[in-house]
Amino acid sequence: MAKPPLSHYSPKFANKAWADDDGYTSYFNCSYSGKTKKLPKGWKQWGRQRGLYSWPVENSLDKDLETIASPIYEKICSFNELTDDERIIWSQFLLSQLVRTPTFIRYENKGRELFGITEKPKHDRVGCRECGDLHYVANRNWCLLLAHEDDFFVRSDNPVFQTGFIELPDTCLFYPLTPKLCFVACSMPDGWDAFTNQPNETCGYELAKGGAHFYNFHLAKAAGKSLIISPKHDGIVAEKMYNDILGIYPQPPFSLHVLDDSNSENAFESIRKIMSMTDNSEYPCWQPIELEPFYQEHQEGISRGQPA
Repeated sequence: MAKPPLSHYSPKFANKAWADDDGYTSYFNCSYSGKTKKLPKGWKQWGRQRGLYSWPVENSLDKDLETIASPIYEKICSFNELTDDERIIWSQFLLSQLVRTPTFIRYENKGRELFGITEKPKHDRVGCRECGDLHYVANRNWCLLLAHEDDFFVRSDNPVFQTGFIELPDTCLFYPLTPKLCFVACSMPDGWDAFTNQPNETCGYELAKGGAHFYNFHLAKAAGKSLIISPKHDGIVAEKMYNDILGIYPQPPFSLHVLDDSNSENAFESIRKIMSMTDNSEYPCWQPIELEPFYQEHQEGISRGQPA
């Protein structure tokens, strides 16, 4: 019988910017000591887990999504505007990234157990280009955050940080692309219609010194068990921050609940209970309010990329 695939929950092409010739520095929660430790990792040795997906899913992620998304990733990193079709593919990649992590799958499995769900999603982990939820990303305004020359962004094992339900206007998605660049699908004004809105051109903001660490705090806090940084960025700031907060409130699995007319607070409460039961930890309310900038709506209230 063939071995289960070595499932890449964060694609190799998306991680390589954090590696030097020897690889990454990885901070991780040690299951034996209960402490946060760090180790060097080869550039192919992080972002994967044996048997996380089936072979058909792993092959589909590679062939049907990553092969197409990889050049779009590079296009965004080169500050080039995407076509409408490319925006849809990029949105599919981001939403797929949210549901293919060990954290999400752990919570999903608990939800299935609690509610007696046996059938698998039609588009397991990969998503589809015709899925309506892509418009909730593609038709937001987008921006790119550029870290100060002394700062950097991290890559965590929950690579996309999502502040709320994708259907809500005030939700943001943050996805570091390199140690110096972070993609943002911005929060939008009340009344925003994801199916009719024509988004603005992607804009960019240079963060003030220390600004990237504000985002790293939330990215590290929402990790599952680990993150990587470039070895040249390791030091006292990294050690202090990640030793204290790594994975203390993992990324909530918002995709487990589709909002219709239901109250979002009630919807999140069901998610919070799944998380708490899975991890045997009573998680508090989720309140990343300060990470919901209307970047392109209130530009006069923003100075060099600082949230309004």
